[in-house]
Amino acid sequence: MKSIVSLFLALCASLAGAQTSGHDDPNLIPQPAHLQGLPGKFVLSEKAVLLAAAAFTNEAALLRRQLQTVTGLPLPVLTEAGVAGHTIALLQAPTGNTGPEAYSLEVTSNQVTLRAAEPAGMFRATQTLLQLLPAKVLNTNSPGGTRWELPGVRIDDAPRFEWRGLMLDCSRTFQSVEYLKQTLDRMALYKLNVLHLHLTDDQGWRLEIKKYPDLARKAGFFPAKYHEPASTQGFYTQQQMRELVAYAAARHILIVPEIEMPGHSLALLSVMPQLACTAGPFEFFPYSKGPGITEDVLCAGKEETFDFLRDVLEEVTAIFPSPFVHIGGDEVPRARWQHCPLCQQRMKQEGLKTEAELQSWFNRQIERMLAAKGRRVIGWDEILEGGISSTTVVMGWRGVSYALAAAQSGHDVVMTPNSHCYFDYTYGAIDSARVFSFDPLAGLPPEAARHVLGVQASFWSHIDREPELVDRQLFPRLLALAERGWSPDNRGNWADYRRRAQANLSRLEKLGIHYEPLDLLGAVGEWTPGSLAGGVTNLEFDVTSQITGSGEHEVTAAYVRGRHPAHLHAVELLRGTEVVARDQHESLVGWQTPRQTYRLRVPPAGAGGSYRLRLTLDLAGGTNSFGKVYVTKPATK
Repeated sequence: MKSIVSLFLALCASLAGAQTSGHDDPNLIPQPAHLQGLPGKFVLSEKAVLLAAAAFTNEAALLRRQLQTVTGLPLPVLTEAGVAGHTIALLQAPTGNTGPEAYSLEVTSNQVTLRAAEPAGMFRATQTLLQLLPAKVLNTNSPGGTRWELPGVRIDDAPRFEWRGLMLDCSRTFQSVEYLKQTLDRMALYKLNVLHLHLTDDQGWRLEIKKYPDLARKAGFFPAKYHEPASTQGFYTQQQMRELVAYAAARHILIVPEIEMPGHSLALLSVMPQLACTAGPFEFFPYSKGPGITEDVLCAGKEETFDFLRDVLEEVTAIFPSPFVHIGGDEVPRARWQHCPLCQQRMKQEGLKTEAELQSWFNRQIERMLAAKGRRVIGWDEILEGGISSTTVVMGWRGVSYALAAAQSGHDVVMTPNSHCYFDYTYGAIDSARVFSFDPLAGLPPEAARHVLGVQASFWSHIDREPELVDRQLFPRLLALAERGWSPDNRGNWADYRRRAQANLSRLEKLGIHYEPLDLLGAVGEWTPGSLAGGVTNLEFDVTSQITGSGEHEVTAAYVRGRHPAHLHAVELLRGTEVVARDQHESLVGWQTPRQTYRLRVPPAGAGGSYRLRLTLDLAGGTNSFGKVYVTKPATK
């Protein structure tokens, strides 16, 4: 079956082999299917020119813009074959792999040759080329004096999965167009190719609908009484979204819009109460300032509901060329339907026995509307309840079991389980190591495995709302997802990945990303309800390898999960049996204050000896708390 995402990539303009090393490892993420070191290096200089096949003018232009801006070199673009000299050649030619994103790249002392059959593959090749250069190439404000050289290498590459995505929640917190463009650039560097935008929810309707102009104007802004900052509110005009779609398409990234229905619609109902089962009025609220999920949903018994949705989807499909439209379908309370005469009448007319079947019927009406536009429905895994059609795509989020069952039943699925891929969760709960450990095909026979389109990270914006905080939740663990989505399955070597990810932190810094510095370090210890039973407890962990000399060290206690906070009293460092450093102050670590830092000034010591860290803490009167402990030495400024 020919992939729909692949068809989109084509419209935008057998993985095997061994990893070998004949030079310093370039620390690429994701790791290519085949990489072989070659002698020599290619140095960018005034003599360098770009030679581009006519099919790759967009890819050549983007590459030249990045290189020229940073290096200051002229890098003229030529289109005539047979140009001799110091050349970076973008050639249209078959590679050793198949698929629209397949490419090869070869670097010798005289030439850099990139080959691909399609523009998407060529673009992926250019991103590998950028990763081969010094990290400064990613920062347009980098100082001069850098020697821009590429190591000799031969790469043959193609992705494992066609869907390698990121979902950004733009409803609970509005994400600026500028931030979305930055996100697309960062995704492109690490070969992610789907940006799923969650545009509507209980906390806001973020897309302009011209037939209903008051919808976004009113439901894009919280009532004044909540005193929400201006940066967390707003909506996208259709022109802004068209420009964003074009920006993404130039980077061979597909934008998939999500319009939630029939639940998570409180913002919509606040403007159009006639679409509900009850009369209203309705008021929407910031996520942290309301009762959570409310029972008010779109009425499945009113024709007016489907007339409205038909109008909305007409405009949505005109903006987004995506072959998929996400309709949500998750966490739908059905109490209103149970007591709504029109919904009950609809069930009787259609021969439906349960409200779950009514939601399935609702979904099929939307599916027919979208099928008429040549689009497929995708929804969260609750849409399985009551039955779905064979063309519906399931996005599995409640662990992996629902998506695996859907794949085994012949449905295409995208894996974004909250056990491994929910990036609004703390790093204590889901760190890079846990993301990297996820294999979406584990336990699936080949016939079911072919229905797994790929993997996706999902970020809900109800807790971390500012761009810097969103960055920290996404990075560096988004790189682990990029690796698992692209690289062959036999490359699941955590130690090797961790080394490459640590080397990539300098790239994240050059991109201005505020990443989580503790993620790749590994915890020195943890606490659980069992380890803290019985009141105030002393927990000790061996930290000999973390104490790297005298001076200040930081101890961070990080919340993982649980209903109750941990109450910390003191942190001490022992050398042998002697306490050599102590920070004694009270703090709570829980979901409201997910981390606390203690500082220890380590005195000089002779060679040898071991260190242990002692935490004095209790469960603050509760019984359920899980956390991790990290030790770092701050960089000298």
